[in-house]
Amino acid sequence: MITPRQAFLTLEYDGKDISSDIRKDVENFTYTDSGSDSSDSLSIKVNAMDHKWIDSWMPDKEAVLHPTLCTTNWIAQGDRTVLDCGTLVVDDLSFSACPDVLTIGAVARPNGTSFHEKNREQVWKNTSIKRIAETIAGRYGLECKMDAEDVSVALKEQDDNDSSFLQKICSTYGLILKTYRNKIWIFDREKYKKKDSVATVKPIDIVPGSLSWNTTLAGTYTGGEFTYSNQKKKVNIKVTIGTADRMLKLNQYASSEADAKRQLQAAIDNKNHSATTISFTTMGNLTYCATQCIDVEGYGKIDGKYYMDSVGHTMNKSGGFVTKVSASRVGG
Repeated sequence: MITPRQAFLTLEYDGKDISSDIRKDVENFTYTDSGSDSSDSLSIKVNAMDHKWIDSWMPDKEAVLHPTLCTTNWIAQGDRTVLDCGTLVVDDLSFSACPDVLTIGAVARPNGTSFHEKNREQVWKNTSIKRIAETIAGRYGLECKMDAEDVSVALKEQDDNDSSFLQKICSTYGLILKTYRNKIWIFDREKYKKKDSVATVKPIDIVPGSLSWNTTLAGTYTGGEFTYSNQKKKVNIKVTIGTADRMLKLNQYASSEADAKRQLQAAIDNKNHSATTISFTTMGNLTYCATQCIDVEGYGKIDGKYYMDSVGHTMNKSGGFVTKVSASRVGG
């Protein structure tokens, strides 16, 4: 006897499993896994005809949600795939009437608002990105993981919240900051682009009408020039890389020529990352994760290796489950 495919959601609210309580009311659930400079997020649309959803059952802002997605018999009889989405904090609630729908939004970040709202003034000297990240993580009881070469920081002034400050300094050196599962994770996107592809996607795998592709020269660069001078300290730094066809020019602080070169290369890589993009929807696939690479085949000059910038998993009340991929071609 063939057992039908199943896709289902389990959800904890502040540590309590509420899956069976909400199952009949959840119309749509989307979890978005981000592989670039944005937080993982979720959106839950609830049938709120029963007014308990705008009364005693309305979630509290700052409540902690812990969703898990699961499929069984999805690709083959007897298979089971589970995706633990980690914890996310409710940060947005909206309601519309006739029909009554409550939409719950949540993002992956530390509970409380200090990490992304409290402004902090601090001067960081003779340190590194890893040590800065570890210090900030410690303020919020988070782990800190870094899958990248550490970068020395001679001098950096902070006048911003911890989240924005750390994201900016990571971006300056071509690193990506992600906060999820109670940890700060910093990784080198260019390094991840060199990893082997985890899957090959062909036209048969893609929902008809869902594919979109674009390539552009606008905002991309073939090389760059970095200049920094401090007459008081008699410092003059000038670094050039690449070719002069389309030059990115930077004029900002650098502690050395090596530091300037790394900042310049990072800026060019960041600008060129989205030169060629693709998005498409497939049958639900919990094995796809942002930061992985895939190969696209069967579309002529569109074919190539792509880095997945975001992966969105959507389940609806009728049992439908799809996965939307947004990706950038490796090599532009």
